[in-house]
Amino acid sequence: MTVALETRNSYENFVLEKDIMYFRVGEHGLVSFHGKNFHIKKRMSTEQIIEITTGSAFFKVNTDCYVNTHKIVQIQDGKVFFEVKGADSKYTSVTKLRQYRLKEIVQQHKAEAAKK
Repeated sequence: MTVALETRNSYENFVLEKDIMYFRVGEHGLVSFHGKNFHIKKRMSTEQIIEITTGSAFFKVNTDCYVNTHKIVQIQDGKVFFEVKGADSKYTSVTKLRQYRLKEIVQQHKAEAAKK
C-alpha cells in the first residue's frame, strides 16, 4: 500500500496566525506578508483585508503594518523583534503611542501561556 504524504507549500498556502510574523497593507489591495524565511505579496479584496486587520491575532503598530502578537520576542527602542535579536533578526518599527499597548498585550499572552 502506498501512502501519499500531503505537503504544504507555505509560500502559497500559509496559515496567517501560524506562519506570518507581520504584514503590510499597500495600495489597491496589495498585502505584503512576512514570514520567518519568506515574504509574499498578494492582492486581496477589501472584505478580505478588513477580515485580517480586525482579527485579534494581529495588532496595528503603524499606519500600514500589523504584527502577530503571538510571534513577538521583544519590544525595544521603537522596534518589534520576532526572532533572536541580532543581525539576522526580523523586526518592524512601532510608534511610541502604540508601543505601550503592545507590551501589555504581549504580557497578557505570556501570562496566559504560563497558566497552561
